Amino acid sequence: MSLFDEEIKKLQLRIIELEKQKKKEEESLSKKESIDYNFQIISDVINEKKTAIKKNIYCKSIQLARYNDLLLVKHIEAIYNILKILDDRLSDLENK
Repeated sequence: MSLFDEEIKKLQLRIIELEKQKKKEEESLSKKESIDYNFQIISDVINEKKTAIKKNIYCKSIQLARYNDLLLVKHIEAIYNILKILDDRLSDLENK
């Protein structure tokens, strides 16, 4: 009988382990689908590129990289602003 009890306990522990793993995966997925999380990622990219441009952290022989980052920042900022406006409008509509 004790062999069965041990197996049951092992299976129960495995079930608990799997439930915790599933919960972590669901939290991770919900975080990735979160608007605030995604806005933060875009904002971080913009800030990182702006810092690189300000500090001029580029090889002198590759001036094109700095120019490309300048263009990239402009485009990402535009997309970020559009998404922020849409999010604000949707929030206003949801509150009505």
